[in-house]
Amino acid sequence: MGKTMKKIFLGILIIGLTVFLSGIAVAGSQISISGVINEDGQLVDDNDIAYDLAENEQGEQIMEMVGQKVAVKGTVMEAEGTKIITVTEFKLLEE
Repeated sequence: MGKTMKKIFLGILIIGLTVFLSGIAVAGSQISISGVINEDGQLVDDNDIAYDLAENEQGEQIMEMVGQKVAVKGTVMEAEGTKIITVTEFKLLEE
């Protein structure tokens, strides 16, 4: 492989790695969302975006609060068009 090809390959590799790592950082960012728990155990925010709740202790507690408004903090991942939030803390909101 010539010097030019090595430089091109290295450049592409660096750009790809940078994009990959940036995506991981964004996906794992801590966010806050408030909304109502629907009958399917999802958190539906004020923009009608539904978030599945990850199966951890906090998520399982929130799933049982059907019809109630909650504020949650956690990390959101997206898989096959479905948003999944892993809740780290939450509180019940007064309506």
